[in-house]
Amino acid sequence: MKRIKLAGVVVTLMCGMWSPGSGFGAVVPAAALGQEDVAVTVHIENRRFVPHVVNLRVGQRVRLIFKNEDVELHAFVPANLLVRTNVQVSGDGAPQFGKEGFRRVLIPSGGQVELVFTSKEAGSFPFYCDLPGHIMNGMIVVDG
Repeated sequence: MKRIKLAGVVVTLMCGMWSPGSGFGAVVPAAALGQEDVAVTVHIENRRFVPHVVNLRVGQRVRLIFKNEDVELHAFVPANLLVRTNVQVSGDGAPQFGKEGFRRVLIPSGGQVELVFTSKEAGSFPFYCDLPGHIMNGMIVVDG
């Protein structure tokens, strides 16, 4: 619930489901409106990231899912996107961290990895697979 003053009148904002007799149920604070999570799945197939470009918004909480549909091991290496960012990693991949935080994750054949984070700044951030002979790349674009 959020109270705002419009033309001298205090208005209470609520979001939820209303039913006769019981009023509002599942009330969501107005501050949380517009801050929903987004889930993006990137498939790895034929040594390609599909889609090649992922679009996000600054401040958006993201579930970035990688599904390796190839018969070989691949890596997801984001350039500068996740520096000093809290990243939760789950799935059957092997994440690697360095001084700056998340560095990369290895994803086995048939494997899936999920990264959960909040995008901090606008810009274009390339990502790639750094395994020898794998010329695979993509771009994450974060709009302000």
